[in-house]
Amino acid sequence: MNNLPEVPGLETARVLVVDDNRVNRHLLQALLERGGVTRIEMAEDGNDALARLDSFRPDLILLDLMMPNLDGFEMCRRLRALPAWKDLPVLVQSSLNRAEDRAKAFAAGATDYVTKPINAVELLARVRIHLQNRALLHDLQRFRERTESELSLARKMQERLMPTPDRLAEVEAATGVGITAHFAPSSELGGDFWDLRHDAEPGQGQDRGQVQGRGRTMLYMVDFSGHGVGAALNTFRLHAICQQMDMSGLTPAEFLSIVNRRLCALLPNGQFATMLAGVVEPSENRFVYASAGSTRPMVWAPGDPAPQLGDSAGLPLGLLAAAEYEERSLPLPPGGRLFLYSDGAIEIPVGSDVLDEPGLAALVTERMAETDGARFLDGLLERLRAIGPIDDDLTALLLTRKG
Repeated sequence: MNNLPEVPGLETARVLVVDDNRVNRHLLQALLERGGVTRIEMAEDGNDALARLDSFRPDLILLDLMMPNLDGFEMCRRLRALPAWKDLPVLVQSSLNRAEDRAKAFAAGATDYVTKPINAVELLARVRIHLQNRALLHDLQRFRERTESELSLARKMQERLMPTPDRLAEVEAATGVGITAHFAPSSELGGDFWDLRHDAEPGQGQDRGQVQGRGRTMLYMVDFSGHGVGAALNTFRLHAICQQMDMSGLTPAEFLSIVNRRLCALLPNGQFATMLAGVVEPSENRFVYASAGSTRPMVWAPGDPAPQLGDSAGLPLGLLAAAEYEERSLPLPPGGRLFLYSDGAIEIPVGSDVLDEPGLAALVTERMAETDGARFLDGLLERLRAIGPIDDDLTALLLTRKG
């Protein structure tokens, strides 16, 4: 929260009058009281005024420029150097009326300027305007603080949708597949989302020999169109859908078809999502997946010179309820790795174009020798940020099949 005081109505607004002339101070006090301002404090020079700030908490300063000890110019400069008072309106009243004097006052931090002799009607009108503006600014600051607090809470809720490190450790112990993840929304909230579902026992219709008695893990990554609050709400919708589903026995293509039908009934017109869902099949040394317009998965094994790019063609979710999805596979032997990512990683500006998937694959090739998953992702993300700004949500997953 900021250190600015509450801004009340005009009748209780605090005005600090700073003038070395006692007669002028009392004249200004009388004018302000006639205009409805009753909470007034007076200071004899700039030092006196600065000393009263924290105790009086003014909503406006009425400042003379020519004063002994500390004049109005220097007082303004010191006031603006204090973060709590950088937006406090300062209405200068001075007999100096040259253009260069006005320019000097504004350069020092003055908000407005009236010349002596004071016109009472003009002075009161300007006082009212600046107090009203300050009240509006204060309301906007409070609104922004409240909004930022609510967005921060929503982001924490969204991050809790992702698998925890303990959950990933359990899956690795059960399946022999380690997962390292990175998630960063472009703003306070994003439209990216990923999760997994591990079944301790094989689903119906599966050969128990294929899963080696360790069950099956369905992994899925989603990227909703847009970002911000609307896209984040869609991630909560999808999370609820997936939590309610019985995934045992479903192929990745069947899983996408069911999710698509349900999203078509929920998403507003014009909104859609890309998604990839897949499972690791240890006995066949492959990753079986289906894609709804997602980015192309990359796989490589120890000794490979470059990653192999998979096919990701498919209609995005939420557009056509009757859409069907094709099942594909990529080799994933012991020691092999699978890299999944959202399109934030390939939409980085490169000259007049953007970084495409082959370009990203070239960057991945540079990092393939790195055996630690976290260092692999950190180094890759560092290279991406060096290329250009990442303006979209970015999720990146590295799956390592233990040897």
